[in-house]
Amino acid sequence: MTATFVSYNIASRAMNASQASINIVGNNISNVNTEGYTRQRVDIVSVTTSGKVEKYATPVVSTGLGSKATGTTQLRDPYIDARYRNQNSENNRYETMVKGLSNLEDVFDEASAEALQGELSSYINDLQSLSQTPTSSDIAQVVRSAAEKVTQMLNMYANQLDEIRTEQTENLEVTVKSEFNTYVKNIAALNEQIQREEIYGNTPNELYDQRNLLIDKLSEVSNVKVSMSPADRISENLSIPHYRITIENPSGGEPILIVDNDKYAEMSLDATIDPLDVKLSITDTAGNLRDDANSLVTNGKLEGYLSIINGKGSFASATENDAKGIYYYNEKIDIFAKQFADTMNKLNSEIYESDGAGGYVLNDYSTDPKNLFTDASGTSTTNLTARNIQVSTAWLSNPSYINTTRKPAIDPTPTGYEATPAGSDNVLRMIENMSSKVDFKDSNGNTILNGTFNEYMTSVVSEVGTDVELYTNFSKTATNVFQTISDARDSVSGVSLNEEGINLSSFQKIYGAAVRYFNVLDENLDTIINRMGV
Repeated sequence: MTATFVSYNIASRAMNASQASINIVGNNISNVNTEGYTRQRVDIVSVTTSGKVEKYATPVVSTGLGSKATGTTQLRDPYIDARYRNQNSENNRYETMVKGLSNLEDVFDEASAEALQGELSSYINDLQSLSQTPTSSDIAQVVRSAAEKVTQMLNMYANQLDEIRTEQTENLEVTVKSEFNTYVKNIAALNEQIQREEIYGNTPNELYDQRNLLIDKLSEVSNVKVSMSPADRISENLSIPHYRITIENPSGGEPILIVDNDKYAEMSLDATIDPLDVKLSITDTAGNLRDDANSLVTNGKLEGYLSIINGKGSFASATENDAKGIYYYNEKIDIFAKQFADTMNKLNSEIYESDGAGGYVLNDYSTDPKNLFTDASGTSTTNLTARNIQVSTAWLSNPSYINTTRKPAIDPTPTGYEATPAGSDNVLRMIENMSSKVDFKDSNGNTILNGTFNEYMTSVVSEVGTDVELYTNFSKTATNVFQTISDARDSVSGVSLNEEGINLSSFQKIYGAAVRYFNVLDENLDTIINRMGV
């Protein structure tokens, strides 16, 4: 039979355990709006007598020694945490891409497309006027001015894309320095504090919360994987977990270790290697430079920005980013500019000229171009892009540089060559080609569209609009999935005032019952001492 005073210990332990639970409920309630707080509970175990005592004890009915609170535990599910962070990365990737693509849509909206198409129409109309009076230098000057407006529109497209690229690169740089690098540094510092507390035998739940919150924020930036490797042995009786965070290699290669207990990696950005490309590199926790970060970062804001800045779409190689980003649309308008310039230059160059012997020959465009449009050099088309297309220096200095006819006149007496400046057949060819279908080809000679110049620009506007709609739908779906996972996580780790209220009432009743048990023991003892034998 249990000694009388042992029962007092049982009652006391019951009161202490209940009070500890009440205190934890109060702590949960007070942190209901604290960001990153994880619901806690008291770990209560039953207290038993030792086997050695039981072995030599008198064989009578044996009872336990009550309960005791051994510590506090956070209610978390590692599986849900991993799903939450993976979905958080995907959600932020799509949100970042939608914002970037919306900026591109502002450049290639219907209004700007109509503006370019309007300038092309004006150019064609002025060519028609020139075809009626091909000898008029005034009308030739009007045609040249219309051509300049077309080139200026293309320059504007390229400049606006450059502005978006600069803005996106700056945002990426802020994300790298102020978010990624700051988060991993602070997580490593918390790991050091947590390790110190665990060595002292404490359970630093609040520090765990701070670390988990930072990891959640880190998952907004990049895809990350958290792992607790085999424990580090501090002494014979003490081991603590080894905490690691990695960016996994999607191809199965070596991951990048970005947090290793109190060590952390550092990410850097280089936008100078390629004017249309940015590169991420990471110095890992061991000090090794990993310059393959672009291929390992597959989610989060970082991947969103990389897709917008570096995305080459159908122009990408097997190892390049195949999202339709700034690079892709730069290439699209460059193709337009090159095709426009090549069409006009070829028509202006392929005219008949004197062969020096009284006859005439067709001028070779490849060896003697008479360019109306050039790159920034003013004479060549070697580096022509939408960014630098301009009216050639020759046309700027002479409005009549545009060849209105390609047919020569032969004077039989004496035999000789004379151009017919009054002709307009070449201008009519230019007008016809502006409205005819042509093959728009990429740098590898692959045809990406067969259509008119207006149809090409309409397709670009339609394409970016479709991309915005597509990624907006992706983002909405990802947000809904993320919210579902977040709700599941809150059901485990979040504080519910209703649930805590029920727990508070329950623990209060347990505490009251323990007090009542105490009173019963007191009454029993009073009976034994003061009333037995009376």
